Amino acid sequence: MTRISIPAIKIPFLELNKPKGKIGLDIGTSSVKALMLTPQKQGGYELAFFAVEPIDGERSKEKTVQAIKRAVGASGVKTRRVIISVAGQAVVVRQILFPKMSAEELKSAIQYEAEKHIPFNINEVYIDAEVIDEKADDNKMKVLIVAAKKELVDEYLSYVSEAGFEAEAIDSDSIAVTNAFIFNNPGLSKEKTVALINIGASMTNICILKNEVLNFVRDIPIEAKNLENLETQIRLSFDYYENQFGKGIDGIYISGGGSREQGIAERLSQAFGIGALVWDPTKNLTVSPKVNNQALKEVSSQMAVCIGLALRR
Repeated sequence: MTRISIPAIKIPFLELNKPKGKIGLDIGTSSVKALMLTPQKQGGYELAFFAVEPIDGERSKEKTVQAIKRAVGASGVKTRRVIISVAGQAVVVRQILFPKMSAEELKSAIQYEAEKHIPFNINEVYIDAEVIDEKADDNKMKVLIVAAKKELVDEYLSYVSEAGFEAEAIDSDSIAVTNAFIFNNPGLSKEKTVALINIGASMTNICILKNEVLNFVRDIPIEAKNLENLETQIRLSFDYYENQFGKGIDGIYISGGGSREQGIAERLSQAFGIGALVWDPTKNLTVSPKVNNQALKEVSSQMAVCIGLALRR
């Protein structure tokens, strides 16, 4: 399957000395995370730098802009282009069956079809899509649609712009986490149905994959400290998936800052009766000698979104 990559906005640039690396910028509610991945001649990617900058107290535009400046500016890289993502209740990811059609026909049909599947006014969102399975049953194809409220996207674009950078593209957190997982665990979700639980400071992304296809996405405004509610919402998501697809979950993979909560993997494993592991989004990366490996190890589980963004090509 082609790597899932759903840009909500594409901005053209004329850049004579185009940098080899891509910067993934994860703008959270409590911190800003950034890193650059550079493709290697022998294959794979090198992590050229990373940064995690806290947003002290309640997030404001000014604090967020300053955190972005610190996170990316400290790297010393010359590029001003970054890839960002959005998440939450203002973002919807849906898998939809379409009759087989050309790319041009799909482009024309997206707007009309998306209106049936998203809970927002079609004029209030940015929409993009990608074919994820061209050989679905009954002469149809599976298409992944992403819709994000313009208000949210424009807010994030303003953070980036005021910090002195330019957004090359915008993804969703869930798709970024999925791309990072597939890169680090090739083939794993072909063998079984896996749930990726990315737990942030105020938002948890639940992604369910089968055959390296993102079949289910849900963003819920719950943090790891509220474990009882988190378990309830995960269970509801799993039950819904099983009812829709006739298949349960084979394994749980946890990432995000919340994955550092003591015993969280064991608790989720016991709650659902299946294996749960904390996975490392950096494990298949070559690390530059300039990077502090110990510091990276301490925050690696938080970098899944950043890595998924920086893997975009």
